[in-house]
Amino acid sequence: MAFDPTVKKQIADYVGAHVADEAWHVSHFDFIRDVSLAKRLGEEFISTRYIYKILEGLEAQDWLLRSQIRLQVLSYASIYEAVLHHILFDTLATEPPVIALTEFPMKKQISIPSVSLSMLEKHLEHDGKKIVPTYEAVGKTDESKVRFDRKAECAETLGLVEPWLKEELIEFYEARNAIHIHAEIRKSLNYQLDLSKRAYWRMQPFKDQIVAALATRAA
Repeated sequence: MAFDPTVKKQIADYVGAHVADEAWHVSHFDFIRDVSLAKRLGEEFISTRYIYKILEGLEAQDWLLRSQIRLQVLSYASIYEAVLHHILFDTLATEPPVIALTEFPMKKQISIPSVSLSMLEKHLEHDGKKIVPTYEAVGKTDESKVRFDRKAECAETLGLVEPWLKEELIEFYEARNAIHIHAEIRKSLNYQLDLSKRAYWRMQPFKDQIVAALATRAA
């Protein structure tokens, strides 16, 4: 059952007095070349702020406060990950440190003609085990499988984020992946609350550092 129109208006007025509109939140990601991604990130940003303000207005405590914290960490960590992924694999895709993210050393088997192989067979055995001729090669993995901590470290290497911010981004993302009841019980509510606040507060320096770095590269 929906709230009474008067109640809905009171809530909307309260949130609107503290949260900028959708256009502002979308424009926050104007450094993202993919327009649809920028819009989606803006929507994620304002929805996270909107729900936070509603729960703050309710003076959320105990289990509801934990839910508020969980939402903040999940949402902001996802935004950070999406931005870094786009900047690295779209904007700076040809940079050697970015290319290295999806490469790994591997061995490939050498195809030897059967005639030559028969001559080598007596040499292709050691300690009762067959030796398979190989050569050193470079394998490729899908960019979606690259861990967040490696993306953050790459971003630092490229000068996109400062070391202190990289460490916090990794902390946010690790918290996002580790959110479950047992982990929450082990960590104090004060720590979790501080984490969620920092996840929001770092949005501006995150943008500022990336924009500054990209501008320097374009100059």
